[in-house]
Amino acid sequence: MTPAREFREARDWLVLHKRDPFLWLIILMTLTLFTLNFGGNLILWSAFPPSDAKEAIGQVLPNADIKIGQTKILCKLLRGTYIFGYDFKMQTDEHSERVGRVCRDVVNGGWVFAFDDSKT
Repeated sequence: MTPAREFREARDWLVLHKRDPFLWLIILMTLTLFTLNFGGNLILWSAFPPSDAKEAIGQVLPNADIKIGQTKILCKLLRGTYIFGYDFKMQTDEHSERVGRVCRDVVNGGWVFAFDDSKT
């Protein structure tokens, strides 16, 4: 079957089923989940860049070689859950290991961070 013929058959099937609510539910749910997973992460990452988080950590640990790691959409600390944050690592001579987590406090402004208990 040619691609043009397959396209026509798919178009005819869609015309036949365009009033089916389950078809639209599947399409809209897929688009919504895609937008939330990728679009939300991209918007939050651009609004709160890793360089800002690194600068906030650098005020507390000025001489440490800090690397920003994985992005966290729901950033959980002992004192609460925040909307967005990063894991951060400390670079040593041979490797880097996770030291803590820095989260953006949208309500009060600024960054909130916590060190892992085993590293402090």
